Amino acid sequence: MMEPRTPIDEQALTWAVRVGDPAFVDWDGFTAWLESDPAHAARYDAVAARIAEAAEQLATLPAPVTPVAQPLMQDIAPLRATRRWWIGTGLAASVACVVGYGAWSVQPQPYAVETAAGDTRTVQLAEGTSIALAGGTRLMLDHRDDRVATLESGQALFTVRHDESRPFRVKVGGDELIDVGTVFDVKRAPGVTRIAVSEGAVVFNPHREAVRVDPGHTLVSDSVARSLTLGTIDSGAVGGWRDGRLSYQGEPIGEVAADLTRALGVSITASPDVARRPFRGTLAVSKLKKNPAAVALLLDVSARQSGEGWVLTKQP
Repeated sequence: MMEPRTPIDEQALTWAVRVGDPAFVDWDGFTAWLESDPAHAARYDAVAARIAEAAEQLATLPAPVTPVAQPLMQDIAPLRATRRWWIGTGLAASVACVVGYGAWSVQPQPYAVETAAGDTRTVQLAEGTSIALAGGTRLMLDHRDDRVATLESGQALFTVRHDESRPFRVKVGGDELIDVGTVFDVKRAPGVTRIAVSEGAVVFNPHREAVRVDPGHTLVSDSVARSLTLGTIDSGAVGGWRDGRLSYQGEPIGEVAADLTRALGVSITASPDVARRPFRGTLAVSKLKKNPAAVALLLDVSARQSGEGWVLTKQP
């Protein structure tokens, strides 16, 4: 007996057929559908698995010795009587998928993981790899490849189970990091990428500069100045934002303000007269949640309220 179709089953099969087309480009729509309901990804994976099974079975059918159309339908008829609903009554769609299956099976299936300002989240990937996201962060992952991530904005701490045959890759801006058995933090600010390594190592742009960053070291990539700067850091301070500690070693106040916005969920900006001023020190987020303006004293600036947020300015 055939299993009853549900609307989600129909949608999953439709997406599978579309994704199987090498000309498919609607990845945003596909990702939105997957994320709109937890059941979508599960049903899509089930359909994809059945399509792969169908592809294998169709590949074993005897080659026709007369015109293709008639023998092929005769060979498929017994299979139609025994397959589940989506093979039985949706065979044409399945065959359409099989035609494009080779391309479909290697196509990326990107999806976004995001946090709102003031929130954090940890994503568990396969075999012991995890990614902790700071507030106001957007990360792209891939259903088909759990060894690649793209940090579009914000900050994330990567704890990676190293696999020499399949190193974990992080894309950020126009750069790429490759893990070497690693715990490392990556922050994406406008025009600047900051990397700090706690354990193991990462290789920055292995096919270009190939700079290795070891534990207790940092690398700053400034796309505007086109510069790479290596530095040092206490390994224990890497990822300190998870415990509510924001540590700085000369970063501009404008970047500090952006970090506080993401950590507190309150808009904090820096006026041009202080935005480039460097700051060294550690800020305790918990002490600033009730009174964000108190950061002005720590940064040696003034703070004025603007709407529901604050603007940091030069002291009078």
